Amino acid sequence: MARVFSRFMKILIVLVLLVAAAVSATWVRYASFDPCVWTEQDMVADSSLPALIVTARIRAALLLDGVTEPTPKQCLYAWWQHRFEDAKANGQTSPVTEKPDKK
Repeated sequence: MARVFSRFMKILIVLVLLVAAAVSATWVRYASFDPCVWTEQDMVADSSLPALIVTARIRAALLLDGVTEPTPKQCLYAWWQHRFEDAKANGQTSPVTEKPDKK
């Protein structure tokens, strides 16, 4: 029983450390835990447009979908979509979607 508890505690400590590292990395990169802010910061960094223009473009895109006040879930989806489209535009593919070379 002590071994199982010890193993559980080790796994729990590692999991807590991983979560703490992810939280710290997010805070260092964005200085916020709001996905709407992440989307705005990434789009401003990717384009040479002012933040006000990027914010207006994001709001307009959400309004076209009928969203007047975006929820964190909707902002997170928009952030992931932006990251995916940016990666696709840069020619990066995920290992899952890569096709193996046929020789």
